[in-house]
Amino acid sequence: MITIVGVNGSFSYAPNPAGARVGQRVLWRNADTMTHTATANGGAFDTGLLTAGALSAPVTLGAPGTFPYFCGLHSDMVGTVTVTP
Repeated sequence: MITIVGVNGSFSYAPNPAGARVGQRVLWRNADTMTHTATANGGAFDTGLLTAGALSAPVTLGAPGTFPYFCGLHSDMVGTVTVTP
């Protein structure tokens, strides 16, 4: 599970980078008071809007690689998921 947190007035994902194995389900939990997304740069996944306290639908990553992502509402908020076999 990746948590969306507010840290000293800035937004972040934790852990970052995150790790997963091929076929593993990944969830994002919004522990912040503002709405966020987790949207892959290449379109591999998009959680949609996650309001405060919301949990995303599971995202299954089916191939190894590095997947950078960002918040669609706060473009300077970025993260990475590294998927291994």
